[in-house]
Amino acid sequence: MKHISQYPSTFFRVSLKAVIRNDKGQILLNKEGDMDTWNLPGGGWDHGETEYQALARELTEEVGYRDEFVASPFATATFWLESKQAWLLWIVYDVKTAHTSFSVGEDSTEIAFMSPEEVGKNARSEAERWIAENLG
Repeated sequence: MKHISQYPSTFFRVSLKAVIRNDKGQILLNKEGDMDTWNLPGGGWDHGETEYQALARELTEEVGYRDEFVASPFATATFWLESKQAWLLWIVYDVKTAHTSFSVGEDSTEIAFMSPEEVGKNARSEAERWIAENLG
C-alpha cells in the first residue's frame, strides 16, 4: 500500500449507508459485532461493485433483505474510525424497499426501527449523533 502512505490525508474508506423508513417514519438501524451503538445498515464499497451491488450485499448481510429496492444518494458524512485508524466516508442513500420485513443478518447482532430522536437521547457515537442531527 505504498501509494496510500504517500497521500495519507486523502485516503477514505467508502461506506454506503441505507436510510430505510417504516410507515411511522422510523429508521431501520442495526448493531454490529461487539459494538453497542446503533448504525445505519450498510458498509464498505468493495472494488468492482456498483453502488447497487454494494448496497444489496450489505442489506443482505446486515438486515436479511434480498428483494429489489430503489436507492437515491442524498448526503455524505466523514468520520474518524478509531478501530481502523482511518477516515470513513459515508455516502447515504434514501432506500425504498418492497417491504419492511427484516431480520438480523449475519453481520448484525440486533436490528430495530427507531426515530432519530430516540437515537439522539442516548447517543454515544459519532454515527448516532449524525443520525439524530441529520435524519429527524
